[in-house]
Amino acid sequence: MAGSANAGVQAKPEPGVWPIGKATAKAPQSKAQAAAAACDVLVGAVSTAGVASATGIKATRPLSVGGPAPFKFFSVRASSTWYYVADGSTTSYYSALVLQGANLYVANATFKLDAPAVPSSYKLGTGWSGFSTIATSNYVQGPKAHGFLYGLHANGSLYRYDVSTGAVRAYGSAPGYKAFRAITVISETAGYDTLLATTTAGALWTIRIPVTAPFKATLELVRSTGFKGHDQLVAQRCGASSTLLAGLNKANNKATVYAMSRAVGTKTVLNTLGTVEINADPGVRFLRTDADGPQLVGE
Repeated sequence: MAGSANAGVQAKPEPGVWPIGKATAKAPQSKAQAAAAACDVLVGAVSTAGVASATGIKATRPLSVGGPAPFKFFSVRASSTWYYVADGSTTSYYSALVLQGANLYVANATFKLDAPAVPSSYKLGTGWSGFSTIATSNYVQGPKAHGFLYGLHANGSLYRYDVSTGAVRAYGSAPGYKAFRAITVISETAGYDTLLATTTAGALWTIRIPVTAPFKATLELVRSTGFKGHDQLVAQRCGASSTLLAGLNKANNKATVYAMSRAVGTKTVLNTLGTVEINADPGVRFLRTDADGPQLVGE
């Protein structure tokens, strides 16, 4: 394994880095502001050698691709969204939940002026070897903020954990997800989160999960075929209620990009915008976004 999360390990989180799911004073983005914003998605990655990078994809014709400089991190086998936090001075952070071996960590990358990024981490717990993929919601622009961690397990269940306090608290699970392969969050609201998920057979589904207990998800088919080649999904808000979706293929290091309307089952509009090459090393990929939004409103 290239690099360990124990390098730069912390006994407790740096102030302001985690938990991310805290209410913010920033006003929610209006529909007019959202509609006028350029649609893009920043696909983060950590290579098998432990190098962090990102590919920015903008929904132009043809697609525009760019990205910030890579930096040394440590290898991980799964990652949640990376949330960007600035403290108002010369320091900023990316913070995420990651899996390395059987352990769950909070991972941080700290930036100070022009100095190289400094990775650090602290362990939240062990016993996570059965999880293949994880995703986080971070609803902060409303009266009932929450932060949840979702994970697909080898036993065929989908698990939810409350991570809004900095600890990890089990918050329900359900069987019946053995066929599912990749998940990403497309909606985070005061009342529910929605995951977008692929199956090993290539179907695309939404999974709506109320924020209350018990865990009781509603599944709705979006497409029955066409998504078999996507090992990972990364989604970002586009406009007032749509989603810019990147379907990632580890075999050829390519991303197929879709403009997705608000999810309404098989009536969901999915327009293919093109395919681009990203991150040459087929490691772990995820969304990079700001900690205070934009909030995801895809369903």
